[in-house]
Amino acid sequence: MAKYILIYKNNQPSNMSSLPKEQVIKMMEAWGEWLGSMGTSLVDRGIAFRSTGKSITADGVVDADNLLTGYSVIEAKDFDEALSLAQNNPAVLGRGGTVEVYEAFAT
Repeated sequence: MAKYILIYKNNQPSNMSSLPKEQVIKMMEAWGEWLGSMGTSLVDRGIAFRSTGKSITADGVVDADNLLTGYSVIEAKDFDEALSLAQNNPAVLGRGGTVEVYEAFAT
């Protein structure tokens, strides 16, 4: 089984702290259900990112685009299975976000 990193991305910058508490609770419940549906394939739930990232460039430090929202690590038999597990992500289904899937190097 290979490990895959799921990178969660919004389609526009957002700030969870500006959303109503009820909406955040509902979103977190959907994420919990989705992550739970992966069973033993879920290696690391990961963590959500704050929307205050910085990028280091050749020109110095600048504000990040704040589209990345978090990550998780899963195990799957192949890339197709990893894509299948990522497919029902709440950010994709309900908010127009994306999930980028990368195979990790074997260690």
